[in-house]
Amino acid sequence: MKKNNTLFAFTVLALLLSITSLSLADSLAEGATSNNETTIKLKPGHPQQYTVQKGDTLWDISGKFLEQPWYWPEIWQANKQIENPNLIYPGDHLTLIYIDGRPYITRDKYGKRTVHLSPKTRIAELDLAIPTIPLDIIAPYLTKNRIVNPHEYNQLPYIVGISDNHLSASTGNTIYVKGIPTGANDKNFGVYRSGTYYRSPKTNKVLGHELIYLGKGHLLKSGSPSSILIEKAKAEIFRKHRVIPIAKNTVVDANFLPKASLMKKSASIIGVLTVGIQPGVSMVGSMDVVVIDAGLKDGIEIGDVFNIYKKGNVEDDPIQKDAQIQLPDENSGNLMVFRPFNHLSYALVLDTKTSLRIGDVIKSPLMENE
Repeated sequence: MKKNNTLFAFTVLALLLSITSLSLADSLAEGATSNNETTIKLKPGHPQQYTVQKGDTLWDISGKFLEQPWYWPEIWQANKQIENPNLIYPGDHLTLIYIDGRPYITRDKYGKRTVHLSPKTRIAELDLAIPTIPLDIIAPYLTKNRIVNPHEYNQLPYIVGISDNHLSASTGNTIYVKGIPTGANDKNFGVYRSGTYYRSPKTNKVLGHELIYLGKGHLLKSGSPSSILIEKAKAEIFRKHRVIPIAKNTVVDANFLPKASLMKKSASIIGVLTVGIQPGVSMVGSMDVVVIDAGLKDGIEIGDVFNIYKKGNVEDDPIQKDAQIQLPDENSGNLMVFRPFNHLSYALVLDTKTSLRIGDVIKSPLMENE
């Protein structure tokens, strides 16, 4: 009898271990929960290994492994002993591993980090790393246009004349500018025209004034007025256009990490900037650059990801006469902030499930159930 009881106990123990192993396997396949209760959901059919290709973006790679790409910082195992450990390069070999039942991505082989340069070529190591999102789309909005406070624009130096009595200036012309302080150390300037005044959809308060970049030049002579030679013009420059000091060589960090925004309130898409879109168009699609009505003062940071909610329609009640019902907003895509200002931000729409438009609401993925 004792022998039978012992055999039964071993059988039960083996069955429990089998069930535990199956549960662990299911957990690893479907996702894992960290100590801070972040659930990491692996994408069905995800690769176990991936070699980074030229033209990849970090968002694309994260989407190969994760259902929610903004959780990349939660699974990335960077080597802290190397410089810029978060940068990923073409040729890097990425592998999915598990530590204490939690998935991580590690780099077990390094791609090319150096290039042979000609005497006329200068390139930084950061330029070789893959960007977080497509640089060819966001580049015009990283360093050119800018947003200032409403009262700031009227305080900026402005053009009072153009050499040879020209009505407009272009590359090679000299412009004469009033308002540059005598003795200022600034030598390089951008030229801007007035753009859109962005207003809060809730209060109608002006949140920012967009300035449209027209060209750049360098200071020839300080005075009243000062003389500036236009080195490069992308559009006609006229009297009254404004001038702002700029850096000679602007370094832009496009290798930030995507992450769910910590902002605890909703915001809205209030403008579309993508080149080629006609003024007045309200539709928004994937890879469009948009303006949202939240910025640095609201706690937004570069790399913040938001869900986009398409506004629900208002429908007539089919039973109750003269009654209407507001349908709920639907989670219909994602966007990522790449350039925040004080009260506004530029963001790139990454994924869309349906057509979107100006006025649609955005919320952090962390607010999904709120």
